[in-house]
Amino acid sequence: MLKEILRTHLEDLDPHCLPDRRELAFFGGSFTGIPLERQEYLLSAVQPWILSGEVQSIRVSTHALFIDDSRLSRLKSNHVETVELGIQSTDEKVLKLAGRECPFKVIQFAVNRIHAMGFRLGLQLMPGLPGDDEQKFQKSVEDVINLGPDFVRIYPTLVIKNTGLFDMYQQGIYTPWSLERMIEAVKEAVVKFEKSGIKVIRVGLHPDPSLMENYVAGPFHPSFRYLVDSRIARERMIKMIKALKQVPLSVTFRVPARRVSLYLGHKKENLSIIKNIFGLDSISLQQDATGEHLELVA
Repeated sequence: MLKEILRTHLEDLDPHCLPDRRELAFFGGSFTGIPLERQEYLLSAVQPWILSGEVQSIRVSTHALFIDDSRLSRLKSNHVETVELGIQSTDEKVLKLAGRECPFKVIQFAVNRIHAMGFRLGLQLMPGLPGDDEQKFQKSVEDVINLGPDFVRIYPTLVIKNTGLFDMYQQGIYTPWSLERMIEAVKEAVVKFEKSGIKVIRVGLHPDPSLMENYVAGPFHPSFRYLVDSRIARERMIKMIKALKQVPLSVTFRVPARRVSLYLGHKKENLSIIKNIFGLDSISLQQDATGEHLELVA
C-alpha cells in the first residue's frame, strides 16, 4: 500500500519542478512507539526510493517517552535524518492534565540522545492546554530554547471532536484560549525563538477538510501565522516611532516589498492602530524591492 502511494505520488510530480531535496515524513503519531514490525515495514518500504535518489531522507514525529538508543539506531540505519518530538509543554502539571504526563528529565534525555546521534531535532509546542497560561507557556519556550533544537513548530490548542479535550470542554472544565490571547502569546514566543536563532517552521494548523469537519472550538484561523507575523511587524513600527525625540504628524516607513502585507496588517489594521496610538495625520509605506529591513524614513 505504502509503496503504491509513493510510486503514484512520485510519478505525478512535474520533472521540471522537482525540488533539489525530497523528504518523506511519518507524522500524525508517535512513530517510535508503534509496534516494531510496523516500524520496520514502513521504513523498509521507503528504502528503494532512498537508494535510487528519488527521495533523499526521512523524518519522523514521535514522543520523548519512546526514545532510546535502540530506537534511534534503527532510524539512523534507515536514512532518517530528522526527529521531531511533540513535547507540547515542559510544565509537568499541564501535561498531566492533558493526559500526556512526561517528566521534563525524560524530555531532556530524549533531546540529548537525538543530538548525540546526529539527527536534526524539531520540537513541537501546544500552548493553551488545560492548566496552561502565558507564564507557563513562556517558560516552556525558554526551556525549548535551552534544549537547542534546529527548529520548532507551534500548534495552538483546539477542541476537536471525539478527544479527551472535547469531553472536558463539554463538561465545562476546559475553556480554550481566545484568538487574541493566543496571538499575543505565540507572538512573544516567535520573537524569542528568532532572537535565539531557532527557526519557527510552522505556526498554526493547516485548514484541511478533516480538521474543519471535526473542529469544535478554540483559536483557529486559516492564516494564523500571518496574524502573528503581522502583530510582530506592527510592534516593530511602534518601537521605531517611540524612539523618536519628537513624533511628527506624518510617518513613512520603507519596507521590503515581499512583506508589505505584514506591515499593513489584516484589513490595514496596523496603520489605523498606529495612527490612533500616536495621533498621526497619516502613515504610509514605501515598497523596497531590494531591501530586507524595516526603515523609518520620515
